[in-house]
Amino acid sequence: MEITILREEILNPLQRIQPLIEKRSTMPILSHTLLNAEKNFLEIFATDLALAFKGVCKTVDSQPGKIVVPAKALYEIIKNLNCKTVYLKENENQWLEIKGENSYFSLASLPVEEFPLFPETEHFNLVSISGKLLNKAITKTYFSMAKEELDTYLVGLCCEKRDKKLRFVSTDRFRLTYMEIPFEDVEMLQFEKSIMIPKKAVLEILRLNPQEILQIGFDNHAGVIKTDENLLYIRLMENKFPQYQHIIPEKNEYEAKIPKIPLKDILRRINILVSEEVKVAEFLFNKDRLTLFVDNPEIGKAEETLEIEFLPKEIKFTFNISYLLDVLNALDSEVFTFGLNTAEKTPCVITGENDIGFKAFIVPIMEKKENE
Repeated sequence: MEITILREEILNPLQRIQPLIEKRSTMPILSHTLLNAEKNFLEIFATDLALAFKGVCKTVDSQPGKIVVPAKALYEIIKNLNCKTVYLKENENQWLEIKGENSYFSLASLPVEEFPLFPETEHFNLVSISGKLLNKAITKTYFSMAKEELDTYLVGLCCEKRDKKLRFVSTDRFRLTYMEIPFEDVEMLQFEKSIMIPKKAVLEILRLNPQEILQIGFDNHAGVIKTDENLLYIRLMENKFPQYQHIIPEKNEYEAKIPKIPLKDILRRINILVSEEVKVAEFLFNKDRLTLFVDNPEIGKAEETLEIEFLPKEIKFTFNISYLLDVLNALDSEVFTFGLNTAEKTPCVITGENDIGFKAFIVPIMEKKENE
């Protein structure tokens, strides 16, 4: 293998594969990347066996060949070279020589036949989707995925087929968010009703996703995300997302209209005094007024009031501040509707006029009945 390539051209795919590189794996080959040079282009492969990535970049000049070298070392070398063009060559000892201006490096290689084969992807029906819309749907939902140490079965994002729509859903059992986006070709996707995309793949889709049209394909076991230059293969989670429709209230008992930015400012301020273990505050709703309380015996107390639109009923809830901030950060609406429900284990609902297709559900930590 022998190629000449622009430094910026090869740097981008090498940067993209870094999260896939297995640093503590019992299989050393997974910390490596496969370089496959063809006549006019270079393919760069990486995998952790659950995800597989292929990036393609143009070469200035190349002689066909393959070599497997340490991915992190190659990336760091090329990132720190002070040159426009990089020269790569496999020498007689099967090491990769790297030259740029006055710099010279060489990297040891592993046998090409030991590198895992890239999964077959020809059977997928690839359909086009707006990268911007897909990015928006994931960004508005992935933050409520479960933490790995708490619930491994929910460390992922559910994707459901709806009527000419895709719905993305995540939950950690204390909160749930979903976002629906229009998708005319939904029936071309080859899974039955829903799939679970693992967290690492979700984050990689966000990194890969351009603000343009891309192609996706999924069956019941795997999926691919394709751009002009990159292909990401995803092995899906085996478990099914829990049935959640029954927890969604048909109608809210009460609704409050709340300005987003002032509430975010208050939550950030009172968050200074909350306990690290229990990040909660009391929310007292009165006529056109919301009062928030924090009482931490070890640090101090806080109380703030905000003007809102609310009926003349007094009702009190206790919410996790972090959960609310996550939702508010995802909202595009300047004023949102907070649907309040007092029935046991019934979540409160957050929606916004400028957040079409989006809903967030938060279960109060402690509910108190209305004052008579």
